[in-house]
Amino acid sequence: MTAPTVAVVMPAYNEAGRIGDTFDAIARFQAQHGLTLPVYLADDGSSDRTTGVAWTAAKRLGLTLEILRLPHRGKALTVRDAMLAVSGRTDAAYLLMLDADNEISIDHLATVDWAPDPDTIYIARRVREAGGRLATRPAAWRRFMSGGMRVASRLLLGLPYSDTQCGFKLFPRHLAFELFSQQRSPGWVFDAEILVIARRSGLPILEVPVTWQPRGESRVRASSAITSSVALLGIALRRWARRYRRVGPPRKGR
Repeated sequence: MTAPTVAVVMPAYNEAGRIGDTFDAIARFQAQHGLTLPVYLADDGSSDRTTGVAWTAAKRLGLTLEILRLPHRGKALTVRDAMLAVSGRTDAAYLLMLDADNEISIDHLATVDWAPDPDTIYIARRVREAGGRLATRPAAWRRFMSGGMRVASRLLLGLPYSDTQCGFKLFPRHLAFELFSQQRSPGWVFDAEILVIARRSGLPILEVPVTWQPRGESRVRASSAITSSVALLGIALRRWARRYRRVGPPRKGR
């Protein structure tokens, strides 16, 4: 199957020190595969030179870049507002949520096994090895948090996926507005909320094995476990109360 067109939606907050390498990786990927991947940089009110570094790098590399300047409200709301905006600004078939830190490489896009159903959502699943690349083993506290999130997502939200939080996801553009307009979570678990809406709608969700390579200090703190637990309960209550409407065309069993 021919790969669909993709636009990159990249949330960023104070990533001046890492975003240049990420743009280099995107440019190399484009050259290797003969693609054009427009980049929509959603700046979360950065106080450093993130946007300036990104603009300079894009000009140097010949990347198509549009910068969305947003107030600082955190990744969840930045991604939501960017997805809503970009869904009406591009004709790409898919929107790739890609973090600005390059910890999950754009190269994994070449390993996606595209399904014939254009409503399919693709989510990354961090593994030890993929495509000949070895991943870095996370710190013990991160493994503990990931395990807890996996169990909580399964028990509270009915999500069977081993990795709901990885910042590499592909959403059909024609469904992005319907999906993200229902997002209410302002915290780390917003990915899980989107997947709950997608599952309720009967949308196919496929996992893509990826490797994680840390590039700098993590911004996820142990205290996030508490706030994430409260947020998961909120999503669970909205799910049980059927607050989420179904999106996309009618499907069997919906």
